[in-house]
Amino acid sequence: MDTTQVPFSDLFAEATALRETLVALRRDLHVHPELSGDERRTAGRVASRLRELGLEVEEHVGGHGVVGVLQGAHPGPTLAYRADMDALPVQEISDRSYASLVLGVSHACGHDAHVAMALGAAELLAGLRNDLHGRVLFVFQPAEESLDGARAMIEAGLLDRYTPAALLALHVSPLQVGTVGIAEDRCLAGMEEFHVRFYAPGGDLEALFSEAAAALQALSTHEGPRDAAQFEALAQEMEAGSELDRAVFVSCWPNLDEGETPAHHLLVLASMADFDLRPALQREIRRTLDRVVDRYGATYDLAVTFVNPPLRNAPALVAAIRPALEHLPGVERVRLFRDPYPFSHEDLALYAAGVPTAFVWLGTANATRGIASILHTPDFDIDEDALVTGTGVAAAALLHLSKVWR
Repeated sequence: MDTTQVPFSDLFAEATALRETLVALRRDLHVHPELSGDERRTAGRVASRLRELGLEVEEHVGGHGVVGVLQGAHPGPTLAYRADMDALPVQEISDRSYASLVLGVSHACGHDAHVAMALGAAELLAGLRNDLHGRVLFVFQPAEESLDGARAMIEAGLLDRYTPAALLALHVSPLQVGTVGIAEDRCLAGMEEFHVRFYAPGGDLEALFSEAAAALQALSTHEGPRDAAQFEALAQEMEAGSELDRAVFVSCWPNLDEGETPAHHLLVLASMADFDLRPALQREIRRTLDRVVDRYGATYDLAVTFVNPPLRNAPALVAAIRPALEHLPGVERVRLFRDPYPFSHEDLALYAAGVPTAFVWLGTANATRGIASILHTPDFDIDEDALVTGTGVAAAALLHLSKVWR
């Protein structure tokens, strides 16, 4: 494969020149986060910028979804690049000048950075239309955190109208800035959501909820990383291939705030990278609940209310984009993972069911500066040098892939 077809050094230099713009956009979005399904302001900014760059724009795809189409000068494949836009119901704890202004809402998962980098990549590739083969769809997706957005965009005809031959996405991560990571196959866990309703006439419901939640969470085989050291240890396990594909992680939340007769009393999320584990885990959940309710003379109903499949990268696509990861200045290290990250879910998996997909972890942590980048935490932040790296990686991978993917 001739990697000299893509001007990697020039692309990174152009991404570096965009740093101030990328930082300003990311900070603006960070100050004004929007929850799943409410991404009006973000979508408006995205659509406006895509039009300024000369892309064809489709809005309101599956809600507030935006698609920008960049047509290259040469025949080639249709490639898609997904960036999610929504924030989380997490109160930010920060004294930064760009801290969230929305009470109880923040970009604690880095989707502000995803949007900024996707628009940066669109700008770089818009300037390279004459070297681009085929076309690139920049897919700005709402409602990833609620795991509704991909399904809504697919049901709105996204894949049928544009028929992408491959799809890429970057996600910020606690890897050190200058590092990218990619799984060669299994990538992220799938998830089942359960609602449990208890019937305990005259019993102590709060004690029952507490005991049931603790017993269910004890079914977990691993715990998620809480700091940089724990994440690095996990990343090393993922590189080595140490059976994390068999990991199970169960979390529970009592529901005590919906009046006297809530629809459910306990919300249970069960994560597993291998859905072959589902029947055994479901049986173990029932056995656990049986033991707990027997102690209280109670009964329960259990319902599976939502399922999101595991995410698997397409090995051929991973191999195809590796030259872009390995030859781009600014990427100091590429880490190849043999096992999945077992504590996160992505509705990107719904696209991957029909389109070869590659999900890339982008390092945004900086130990020297005290930036851990642990996802979904109140003090989440990124080293903004990663915006340059991510923009360069996205543009380089798409440009390279446009020449070699069929």
